[in-house]
Amino acid sequence: MATNDPAGSNDKSVGAFTLTEEEAARIEELEAQYDPEMNFRTVAPWLRTAITWSLVLLGLYHFYTAGFGIPREQWHKGIHLAAVLALIFMSFSVLRRNDRAALNVSPFRPGGVPWYDWGLALAALAAALYVPMTFTGMSWPLQLEEMNFRIGSPTTSDLVFGTILIIVALEAVRRAMGWVLPIVVICFIAYAIFGYLSPIQVLIIPPATWGNLVNHLYLTTEGLYGVPVKVISSIVFHFVLFGVVAQKMGLGQFFIELAQVVAGRLSGGPAKVSVLSSSLFGTISGSSIANTVTTGSLTIPAMKRIGYPPHFAGAVEAASSTGGQITPPIMGAAAFLMVEFLEIQYTTIILAAATPALMHYIAVLAMVHFEAKRLGIKGLSREEVPRILDVLKRGIHTAIPLVILVYVLFAGYTPYLAAFWGITSAIAIGWPRMAAGAALLVAPFIYFDLIQLKLDPVTLSLFAAALGIGVLRWSKQLKWNSLKDAFAMGSKYALLLVSSLALSR
Repeated sequence: MATNDPAGSNDKSVGAFTLTEEEAARIEELEAQYDPEMNFRTVAPWLRTAITWSLVLLGLYHFYTAGFGIPREQWHKGIHLAAVLALIFMSFSVLRRNDRAALNVSPFRPGGVPWYDWGLALAALAAALYVPMTFTGMSWPLQLEEMNFRIGSPTTSDLVFGTILIIVALEAVRRAMGWVLPIVVICFIAYAIFGYLSPIQVLIIPPATWGNLVNHLYLTTEGLYGVPVKVISSIVFHFVLFGVVAQKMGLGQFFIELAQVVAGRLSGGPAKVSVLSSSLFGTISGSSIANTVTTGSLTIPAMKRIGYPPHFAGAVEAASSTGGQITPPIMGAAAFLMVEFLEIQYTTIILAAATPALMHYIAVLAMVHFEAKRLGIKGLSREEVPRILDVLKRGIHTAIPLVILVYVLFAGYTPYLAAFWGITSAIAIGWPRMAAGAALLVAPFIYFDLIQLKLDPVTLSLFAAALGIGVLRWSKQLKWNSLKDAFAMGSKYALLLVSSLALSR
């Protein structure tokens, strides 16, 4: 997505890097074209509004649970999985190449979505919520015992809903990611059932029935409701949401300006700005594509202008943005999965990832530097590089939410609580007129945690500073729609992650 302009000007200017509104719109189109999470199908206006607000509500649900407590695990994972799968069927067509086709509304396509996709969305909702709804038993309309008594001997309804969820999950992943992962999963399912017929002795396994397989994948925490979905719904989603909100608030633009100040006048300046800005932007973004279109839209033209070959400029941006996946504190989903599988703290993962991330960017900087020397490329002029005091004055406040998030993490609190305070602080700073509402929202939480001695004075002081800056910036507020878009965007990024990780167990 294009960087947000807090000042609301017509041009998005960062020193020598200038982006017009038309170019920003084109960049958003490119992201929608090449980022599978963003390439939604064309639907009727009323359905598009409904999908957008469903995404916003999904983001608000995770924001609330991050601060006020996650509900019972079965319900949390069930709600998350049901919402994501249903939204995938509403948003992605059977053949992805038709997603951006012209709107086609008919009695068989309400809102532009075929009847079978409506059916699949409803089936996904019912099958995903069946487990939490029947976890403690049910007397009507089905006579079911508690889940603990049904695991190992599933009922007919367990097998029916389990089969439905396995099928819709495979189809959702196929639509979001293509055929590769579903084919791999289908092959392993087939092996689990027919592996006893293998002609290779070492590959022979005990025979399993479809009922055994559904029982394992659906009723236990080793399948669709396993660790990957737990991690996505309770940690990753919140960090992705923080990254999008922080970027909308202006933190991404501040990083680009700061990179210009540091490296703009060095040999091959724009290329080094690309590397540094991508590394800084990677601290708040788990998406390489979002990193590329945000920083690359500004740095690639500048690299070409001073003499870098187009292919080299593109390669520098691609390599730099890819490194953002391993740049702490907000990294790709694999980092959060390591927390659960290895049973270690996320702060340990952050410290371990810092070294390879630093080595990656040092290597890219070295290649950029030597290429600049070989081609005799100079840096930017003094007039093209912004002054450090001006940069800090415009954007230093946008870094406070990231400071709060990192501090809460290393203070020993849960990752989702750190994300909650980061998001709340970003809202208080970027949307000043909502600062009072944010304070009222977290006031009961602050009071409760003060009584329980869970929050330390440093966290409260940092958040108070964020509220104070929000009040001081009352007249420079961002539009309400940008916050709504941030929550919707954060939920969009989660669709692909959840659908794929649900099958990865």
